[in-house]
Amino acid sequence: MAKSKTGEPSPIIIVKKGGGGHKAHHGGSWKVAYADFVTAMMAFFLLLWLVAALKPQQKNELALVFQDKNAPTNEKVVNLEKIPNFMAKDAKVGRPEFKLSQENKLRYEVALMIKEIIANDPNLRQTSGVSSDSAGVLLNVNSPVLFDPNSATLKPGSDKMLQGIIDILKAHKIDLVVRGHADDGETGGGLYPSKWELSSARAAAIVRYIVEKGGIPPTRVRAVGYGDSQPLVPPTSPDARAKNRRVEFYYHGQDTPAW
Repeated sequence: MAKSKTGEPSPIIIVKKGGGGHKAHHGGSWKVAYADFVTAMMAFFLLLWLVAALKPQQKNELALVFQDKNAPTNEKVVNLEKIPNFMAKDAKVGRPEFKLSQENKLRYEVALMIKEIIANDPNLRQTSGVSSDSAGVLLNVNSPVLFDPNSATLKPGSDKMLQGIIDILKAHKIDLVVRGHADDGETGGGLYPSKWELSSARAAAIVRYIVEKGGIPPTRVRAVGYGDSQPLVPPTSPDARAKNRRVEFYYHGQDTPAW
């Protein structure tokens, strides 16, 4: 061991030399923070896009979610913007205006007129129904409203309902098929040999009234009798037979044949 000039041992000094290569990299924590920032910005702009795409009614509903329930009523947001009115100025209350094809619009208007006829007649409210298909609109009326059992003579008071049928034909360029039906218990009362004649006579009596009293051209109306061949329900009771004993008014386009 080397000694100093004073005779004391000299301290051992160890020198380490760094090897070749690149210097140490800086820390990577900034990358994590930057990624969080970009994600937050993306979510923010996505939220802005979604809010901009909302309809006015949806915006109003969304505003209600963020209202302070404890705040005074006059401080709550009620409307973000005025909701547009899609009703025509001359539209009647209860009849919304839709964008329909010409055929669908016609069926819709006919159905509304039929429902008005039913609403104005207490007997029809109990014994009638409305349905539609791709060709037209059907009003189903139980025969007791118009005829007595085994009879094809129109009952007193039936003219009010038939006038509504005539009004629809006058209001729209459509045709009408009147379908007569009998129940399995009817005999025709001695005047009609079979249910076919009875049901046909009922339909013919209605068509004759429409043509003579309403002035409707005969080319626009037809009478058909089905006898008891098309029951609505199984004839197991007097009430069920009464439902099968009916008259159907089928409105359809003039270019669409129907029976």
